[in-house]
Amino acid sequence: MEDLTSYFVTSYDETRRGGSGPSSDIPTLGAATSAIDQYRTAGIQSTNLPELGAAFTDVTAITALTKVAEGGLASIRDLEAAETALQALLLHDFVHVVVHAPKVEYSTGVVSYHRWDQEARSEFSFDLMGLARGRHFLIAPEFLRTDQGVVISATFADSPLIGRRLDSLTPGYEYWTPTVADAINAAVAQHGIPAYLTNPLLLKSRRGDGFAKSFYHRLRISWDQATGGIPAVECAFNVPPLLAIVLHRLNNREDLKSVLEALREELAPARNELREFNSVVTSSVTQLEVARRVKRINESFDAIMVEASLTSAERKQRRLAFIQRLSRPIIKFMAGFVTKTGPSLDDLLGMAPTGDLVIESQSVVDRTVTARTFAELVKVETVQSLVRHHFCPAEIAAIEASVDR
Repeated sequence: MEDLTSYFVTSYDETRRGGSGPSSDIPTLGAATSAIDQYRTAGIQSTNLPELGAAFTDVTAITALTKVAEGGLASIRDLEAAETALQALLLHDFVHVVVHAPKVEYSTGVVSYHRWDQEARSEFSFDLMGLARGRHFLIAPEFLRTDQGVVISATFADSPLIGRRLDSLTPGYEYWTPTVADAINAAVAQHGIPAYLTNPLLLKSRRGDGFAKSFYHRLRISWDQATGGIPAVECAFNVPPLLAIVLHRLNNREDLKSVLEALREELAPARNELREFNSVVTSSVTQLEVARRVKRINESFDAIMVEASLTSAERKQRRLAFIQRLSRPIIKFMAGFVTKTGPSLDDLLGMAPTGDLVIESQSVVDRTVTARTFAELVKVETVQSLVRHHFCPAEIAAIEASVDR
């Protein structure tokens, strides 16, 4: 399906306004690219991105995920950033990568966007983007004018680029101020879809986060509670749940793309359900009914780790308990005839399996496709065995050192 988003803007594109063409050049890098001039955008007229099941992520998240395949994990932040990318890729049908890039009028009169991410990632990152049919969203917080490569004016009075050479805007230069962050937050929020971003200035709740983010939040709490108290033997850090599921599926790190492709296919029904759940909140019922429905859904999410941790013996007990529930009415009915000359009703009920064996997690998990699916997926090898198998000693040492900082 096609993205049909349209915007309200306060002025024409600079190239079109100057009579040099219909629009300014949009530089592409490994993927189709759209551009949003946030400094001249007043809002969105319409968008179908929520209906498409779309989400945003960023270059840092995708880059960290490529390190799972290519090596070079250097900190606990890399693990969390890779997990951020996995949330987007596994829980959404379309994933677009946000790249903030100022729009620039060069000394030659050409108007384009100055991208800083040319050397920020490997070709493999574009392959991963392709799994979710993603494209780049260039967000221009400001418009710059230059003279011989030096920025001489900007639409932001406090622009961090005034007086700097444009070629200093590289992956090593942090093009961030609260004003830049505000512009990116505004551009992301108005699309009404979840955003899985890594910069601390961009971490906030937004309209459109919906059940996908709510589901992961609850899963992460349960996962951390279940795995966080294990004594350190192979490593002194934990691995987040989606990354643990991926590592469990990997034979070799180079198989990352095929593993993600298979997982995305398995999770298609869950993605569809999470998107449908969003309509619960906006349905034409009372607030109390919405709260009741959301409570039932959240209870299902919260039961994932409980269900996954059951032993085979406990599952057998549950089946017996279910049989008992079905058999008790029959026993009571027949006992009406037997107790006239034989054992008492209490004696007969004592012959049935005890009600203490009833374990409720399955019925709760089965309320949602998402919970039922993840209750199987989270049955992975121990986190420390996964780390030992997939990460090299230098990576383990670097991640542990970052935890202490």
